[in-house]
Amino acid sequence: MPSLMDVAITFILAALPVSEVRGAIPYGLLRGLDPILVLLISFAGNVLPIPPLLALLKVAEGAVARLASREGALSIVARAYISYASRARERVRPYVGRYGALGLALFTATPLPFTGAWTSALAAHVLGMDARLAAASIAAGVALAGIIVEALMGALMAAWPL
Repeated sequence: MPSLMDVAITFILAALPVSEVRGAIPYGLLRGLDPILVLLISFAGNVLPIPPLLALLKVAEGAVARLASREGALSIVARAYISYASRARERVRPYVGRYGALGLALFTATPLPFTGAWTSALAAHVLGMDARLAAASIAAGVALAGIIVEALMGALMAAWPL
């Protein structure tokens, strides 16, 4: 019997950068939650952190650049961020460069690791996209990713009932 805790865990999984809707939807469906509820909760959990994340990235950019040039543990973290941001930029550039906001949405919707909302937010920031346009594109991509993951999970669960 599904519980409120299952709903909360589904929401939290969707909000985490490591799982997003790709992890939240399978969890919610396997716990017996209603598929529409799972899709809505996963979408909300995945999209909710994006506007604050975009704002935080803008503020943090200067501080990270200053830290990277120093010595110590924080400079290692700053250099790791710069490296990750560079890889994110290169992964998403073919999509955004060619298709703009639609490209970012399609990149976000791709149900593969490191193509979700968090990576897309970082890539949009690094590429200098307008935050509102980026947030809308990412939300559209998350919705599409959710539909894809839910359809795949539905097919798998129908083929191999538990």
